[in-house]
Amino acid sequence: MVAILGTLGFRANSLLPTLESTPSVERAVVFCNDHPRALDALAEVHKVCSVMGIELKRVPIPDAFDLLQAAKAMRAQVRELRREGVEVAVFNIAGGTKMMSAAALLVCAMEGLNSVYVHDETYREIPLPLLKVDYSQLLTPAQREMLMFLWSNRSHPMTQVEIAQGMGRHKATINHHIQILEGKGIIRLEEDRRDRRRKVVMVDEAIELILGDIDV
Repeated sequence: MVAILGTLGFRANSLLPTLESTPSVERAVVFCNDHPRALDALAEVHKVCSVMGIELKRVPIPDAFDLLQAAKAMRAQVRELRREGVEVAVFNIAGGTKMMSAAALLVCAMEGLNSVYVHDETYREIPLPLLKVDYSQLLTPAQREMLMFLWSNRSHPMTQVEIAQGMGRHKATINHHIQILEGKGIIRLEEDRRDRRRKVVMVDEAIELILGDIDV
């Protein structure tokens, strides 16, 4: 089965050219929020898909300005399709907010997907360069292991000593990796709200997009 993905805003025409130009497409997955005009555009897309015999699925994006939330939903859908053996032909990033388009482009880079934009006036498809960036490969195995540990214990921020104890590693080794990860902006050290004498290591939700083997 061949599928296309697309962000959808207020104009169905931003997605329709890709439905028509993609050969053998059988499924379309669109990401849009609950704005009445977006739902009107979705209804138009549904009519076209019905005529073309294309299965249409909508993935809701509650906040069209939350890049991380949108990227997580999009990446999860890509992985679900791949688990089902569905070929993702292209991702149309032309609809929705700029933040949704940015999230879609980020997911395309991480997952190695072809993407297109559609001109606002001529509705001509514009193929975008294929970029493949596997952020997880920028980390050493030890750094990945530490980040996985921090992520799994994110509800209980720990000091460097506590991390060393929890992972069964020497404190000097943990401190070395923390300095590197902090320098890359992947983690940060903050005062413990309950005890200002303690410095705890914090990770952002965006770490999900860096660690490729976390099911987002």
